Amino acid sequence: MKQAVAYYRVSTHRQGKSGLGLEAQQIAVKSYCKLSEYELIREVMEVKSTRKCRVGLLQALELCRQMNAILVVARLDRLGRDVEQIAGIVKSNVEIVVTDNPHANRFTIHILAAVAEDQRQRISENTKDALSAAKRRGVILGKNGTMLAIANKKAAEEFAQKLSPLLKRLKNKGITSVRSVSQELNKRGIPTFRGAGRWHPSTVYTLMNRLK
Repeated sequence: MKQAVAYYRVSTHRQGKSGLGLEAQQIAVKSYCKLSEYELIREVMEVKSTRKCRVGLLQALELCRQMNAILVVARLDRLGRDVEQIAGIVKSNVEIVVTDNPHANRFTIHILAAVAEDQRQRISENTKDALSAAKRRGVILGKNGTMLAIANKKAAEEFAQKLSPLLKRLKNKGITSVRSVSQELNKRGIPTFRGAGRWHPSTVYTLMNRLK
């Protein structure tokens, strides 16, 4: 059985203490390891508010080298958020698996990182342009931001309620784990809340939490 080291990252100390975001990463990684018959020998969690000095990641990579293990992360952005950073990790002599894109090789991971960075840059530029235009119209941005957050939360909760009957039917059939539910939703072509992309254990976990 091949061995694996898990690396989890949350962005703030508040998230680290509450477990917010961490549990979804753990579910995704552990489900993947179980499905792929990997022995999860170590888990490294890092709580950082900046992108620099990722001591936990370096520790995880070193463990992989020492034990000839695979580094497993839930999503690509847990490794890093810019191409240069991820390129350095990919060049290391460690095999890396990203659970929401497990078939990606080193070259593919590099390309995905470049695309993600470009998308973030475009979103940032569009957001700045929109905020500037709103300011010129005299819009109170803080107030609108709060209202938008409330509206998004309400829409997400309504979406979860619509899927509740389907989740109950799946439960009656014995389909209860977040991985098996995500696979079933993808098989049935059920759209995600954003209307694009595929279901993953982490998104199913978030959906189920909204129904509690």
